[in-house]
Amino acid sequence: MSSNSLIVRPATSADASAIASVQVLSWQQAYSGLIPDQYLGALQSSLSRREPFWCDAIAAGRTYLSLACVNEQVIGFIAIGACRDEGASAGEMGEVTAFYLLPRYWRTGAGRALWTAGLRSLVEHRYRQAILWVLSENTRARRFYDQAGWSPEPDSERSLLIGGASLREIRYRSPMLSSMPGR
Repeated sequence: MSSNSLIVRPATSADASAIASVQVLSWQQAYSGLIPDQYLGALQSSLSRREPFWCDAIAAGRTYLSLACVNEQVIGFIAIGACRDEGASAGEMGEVTAFYLLPRYWRTGAGRALWTAGLRSLVEHRYRQAILWVLSENTRARRFYDQAGWSPEPDSERSLLIGGASLREIRYRSPMLSSMPGR
């Protein structure tokens, strides 16, 4: 992938189908071995529910999405919004609610460009800090967040059940966003 062919832009409701497809394909690859194969294989059938979800979320302004595109094809997205955790400081704490990239673009710089756009969006929406939740066993994603300067929060683990598998998520917190590079 040449850097000239990568474009990062805001999402519109018209992008909802492509966003849903990237989400499903990314889950199937990224969570292989963490979430049961049967569940991951059945995700394709969830596209009809995911598309209207993303369309409504974008139209309502509940979330702000940036897309990574190559040759006008959506290859990844990052979604940010207000922190959904109970007790979060209203207006001060943001959240990366989704960050997905098609597997063939991993380790190409596209994820880093998309991440930078997401951080810029958090700053533009005046969030001072942000959090995200990641599966504790998703070592590839956790390494990315560690390298980006985010830190896991002690005692922040929570359990969830996906496809019959009991999983754990851990919360990561950003440094102060006003001190982020590229601001």
